[in-house]
Amino acid sequence: MIRAVVFDMFETLVTLFQGRTYFSENIGEDIGVPTGPFRAAWHATERARSIGELSMEDGIAETLRLLEMYDEDTVRMIARKRREALGDSFSAIPAESAALLRDLHERGIRVGLISNCFSDEREMIRGSELFPYFDAVRMSYEVGLCKPDPAIFRSILEELGVAPAECLYVGDGGSRELQTARDIGMPAVQALWFRPGMFEPHVPSPVFPDFAHAERQADILSIIANLNYEVTDSITPEEYMEMRRRVGWSEFPLEQAAEGLAHSAYIACFRREGKPIALTRVIWDHGYVVYIADVIVLPDYQKNGLGRELMNRVIAFIRGAVLKPGYRVMISLQAAKGKEAFYERFGFIRRPNDDTGCGMHQWMESKR
Repeated sequence: MIRAVVFDMFETLVTLFQGRTYFSENIGEDIGVPTGPFRAAWHATERARSIGELSMEDGIAETLRLLEMYDEDTVRMIARKRREALGDSFSAIPAESAALLRDLHERGIRVGLISNCFSDEREMIRGSELFPYFDAVRMSYEVGLCKPDPAIFRSILEELGVAPAECLYVGDGGSRELQTARDIGMPAVQALWFRPGMFEPHVPSPVFPDFAHAERQADILSIIANLNYEVTDSITPEEYMEMRRRVGWSEFPLEQAAEGLAHSAYIACFRREGKPIALTRVIWDHGYVVYIADVIVLPDYQKNGLGRELMNRVIAFIRGAVLKPGYRVMISLQAAKGKEAFYERFGFIRRPNDDTGCGMHQWMESKR
């Protein structure tokens, strides 16, 4: 059950590619410095500007000193133009962004914000029409932490009073935010609605095929609806056999199914109104062998991202419970025919290939 949603700010709720843009190449042009040298000096101050060690004005001044061209009037000019560009962005917040936050509150879902930002961006965020909708806020300039540090994610989850699995993360994908959210057990969605207006080299990230995508803000509500299921760590043999029947898989005696389930290292069963709709099961020898035995989504619930969420939970289990410091494990599975590309999104490779032999198996039946 999704009880909270945490958003990124830039390129998720508001875009910097709106109105008067003022990126590093624009600043360099204003002060007569080629883009390459200016970016090198500008990026050298980025972390300090992001974690509150330098205000924007101080960061500009330090950048100019690195370029051996410090001048107070130039500092003021750059700071002013940045604020003008930010003003364009925050005066053009899409109505859909505000409507989404409002709809979430009306549904009783808590809303959080995690943003890597500088001092001038922090002021704009706090003064924006969106700010009153946030129940918890973590801005890097204020807290001294930046994404993708997991601590900033865990901190906001604690304030929101929700477990990772109960909180959806929504972001454009920059700063490895989606991967970090997933690694600590949060379902994550890549926001793509501002992407058509972006231009290189400032596009924050590629499109990640192993995450759910939202083409418009309203898609988040649909995704939440699909994620609103109970998660249990068990399933009865009867339920398990029924799921296998529903997807056309072979059946076993209930006693055999019960033994297999009892000796599983990990089970995640998604239930709606008490009935199982999706299941994954992992076998682990407590050494280096991990086998993903089942990834089942009932036909009526397929193509809604549940398979992806099952795999995200498996990966989170392996990273959290199996991969102790210094460990290296081999994760195996058998993809159903035609489903290989789905698992490739999670880093699995097809066999045979140039480096590995052919994957093989056989079924053996009792003669008694």
